[in-house]
Amino acid sequence: MDLLERYLQAIGQYLPAATKDDTLAELRANLLDQMDGRAEELGRPLADADVAAILRAHGKPEVVALRYLPQRSLIGPTIFPFYTLTLTRVLPLVIFVSFLAKGIEFVSSRQESLAHALGSFAFGLWTSLLISAAIITVVFAAIEMARERGKLGPKWHEWDPAKLPAVKTHAAMDSSAKSLAKRVIDLSVHCLWMAYVLWVPWHPFWILGPGVFYMDSLSVALAPVWHPFYGLLVALLVVQLVMKLLAFVPTAQRTLAPMKTVTDLLGLVAVGMLAASSTYFVAAGAAADVQKIATVNYSVGIAFRIAFVFALLGFVKDLWQYAKRWAPKERLAF
Repeated sequence: MDLLERYLQAIGQYLPAATKDDTLAELRANLLDQMDGRAEELGRPLADADVAAILRAHGKPEVVALRYLPQRSLIGPTIFPFYTLTLTRVLPLVIFVSFLAKGIEFVSSRQESLAHALGSFAFGLWTSLLISAAIITVVFAAIEMARERGKLGPKWHEWDPAKLPAVKTHAAMDSSAKSLAKRVIDLSVHCLWMAYVLWVPWHPFWILGPGVFYMDSLSVALAPVWHPFYGLLVALLVVQLVMKLLAFVPTAQRTLAPMKTVTDLLGLVAVGMLAASSTYFVAAGAAADVQKIATVNYSVGIAFRIAFVFALLGFVKDLWQYAKRWAPKERLAF
């Protein structure tokens, strides 16, 4: 029965959530009837090879799933699962490459503003996605045409049930859940970190160390941009504190995902504020070396631009994963 469950699991990943359970129950009953008939015919219990032969004759999981889905014309039901799988694998790669290229350009060009960089990236990304999707569609339409004309060969339909992945148990799915002890430690560490951040304005030595005296000797002070950044940082820590507390409430687990998106956005805005600035330290007296301050500001600006690129990439990735969980299920569930 393990082979049968693995087969049904493979089919289920392509089915809409609304009808998945009923469809799999129907398939399970039909296949069990076939297995009972075959066992009665042989006069013995079925071996794995016998079950595999029945499943192989029943069809590949992708093809069986598509019998319960709307039919397409440009790319037929046999090819369509591979088409959508390719799109969901290639298009995120296109986004990543475009993002990486624009990020390198943004970091290396200190004259380009953050708003201009984001605007040009969005425009260029839209063009790249359209071109990539068009190329993939043309390629798979050609494959569909070749399949209809019988030019793909018999190996296209060959598959081995024994190579299906093992059935995922609920214990394995829930293994990533944090234990109570870990949640307590997580909350404690966050409270200590929050207390540290709140004390920094009154004790700058905690964050700069001996650098506080070095700044005084150079007549250098922090620029005004750090004030709104500190406010956003405190707001971010407060939201995260609420999340740590909600982690102890089982009924509030559904709110953690959108709240995480909020914290990621706050962090992105905070880093973006620093990346968009060009002044982080200012002269605090006549003895200040203006040229040295300009050099430090330039170097710090490069560092914050790099940090913003990575923060934006992580935010887009998390947003994509969150959107996939809430996407409509009327399509193939890749």
